[in-house]
Amino acid sequence: MVAEGAPTSEAADYLNDLFEPTARAIDGLERALGAVGLLDEALSLDLRRPQDYFGRVWSTAFRAEELARHGEEADEAA
Repeated sequence: MVAEGAPTSEAADYLNDLFEPTARAIDGLERALGAVGLLDEALSLDLRRPQDYFGRVWSTAFRAEELARHGEEADEAA
């Protein structure tokens, strides 16, 4: 969203590159939640403050690095 308002395409590319690992981790988290049947419940929540819901998930159940790797493996399989 921030990259869309960037003043130049170079700035937008930089921001997209900066947040790309986070996007991969979120994709992996969505896949993991889907695998255990919790994705619909998670998506139905008011996520204006996603740390309220995902903070515990990030810190206790899933490591961001593992989620990112999970997303990469799924992309390679597709």
